[in-house]
Amino acid sequence: MNIVTRIFFPGVLPMWPWIWQAVLDIWRPIFWPFQWLMHGLTATGGHPPGHEEVHAEPSHTDNQKLLIIGIFAEFYLVDGTIIKKAPRSESEENLQPIIREATIYNLLNDHLRIAQRTSRGRMDYIDIKYYSHGDILSFCQRNEAMAVIHSYDIIHSDLALRQFFVDDDFNVRLGDFNSSQYSGHPALGYEKATNYLPRDYELPNTLLSDSFASGFTISALLTGKPPYSNLYPVESGDTAQPSDPDVIRARFQREQLANFEQRYKNHEYPDVSHLFRGDIILGLWNGTITSAAEALTSY
Repeated sequence: MNIVTRIFFPGVLPMWPWIWQAVLDIWRPIFWPFQWLMHGLTATGGHPPGHEEVHAEPSHTDNQKLLIIGIFAEFYLVDGTIIKKAPRSESEENLQPIIREATIYNLLNDHLRIAQRTSRGRMDYIDIKYYSHGDILSFCQRNEAMAVIHSYDIIHSDLALRQFFVDDDFNVRLGDFNSSQYSGHPALGYEKATNYLPRDYELPNTLLSDSFASGFTISALLTGKPPYSNLYPVESGDTAQPSDPDVIRARFQREQLANFEQRYKNHEYPDVSHLFRGDIILGLWNGTITSAAEALTSY
């Protein structure tokens, strides 16, 4: 009982629990929908059930700005110089990718081709330098970055252009290791369907699977589009509402219909003969080039 009630309403003290219970009984039906909504938001990390990936409106909290809310993490720009990646909730599902990425950065020494982490030693979030020039530029440096992580027996497991950043000197740096595999620890995920080497899902990822995906990132860099994009054309809604869950599901379904796995099993690959060093790209796809280091020496 608070002090205000004791001073101003001493006569109602014995009846207070009954009065309070009556008020609750009257208002419970009114507040029940809000209680259900809050329970649903809490259970899904602060988002309605069925949420996949949402680009949030920028918001400011002290010196950090929320950029995007992903499937398992929230991304902030801190002081205009640092990208902070924090788990969306304390659930095991959201914590594990952050711990995995922190572990990979701790295993890697500072290198010109690896995104610079500024929160070494922390396992509950990731801080990396903000690279204002965006994503990948040079595929020679890109292969050098891959060769670096492979020398540590690390398999990236989700190679795509969005994992390569361009620093202030326009050099390429590799990052985003939340699904990566390292010695004694299987990968937490796989490449997207367009970049996936057909294989037994139960087996660990390999240098070959990373190299295979590498060929598609180079191809996408040179052509400006993913493989077989003509089979699942971009629709107007994709660009108007790219983060809408329904748009994401529809795009995923169109990609599935393209049946990349069967095409790749049949060694059916996009024509890259007209591209710069298309022979290296094809070698990464058909397995005649088996690692990033080998691709690097072929240039």
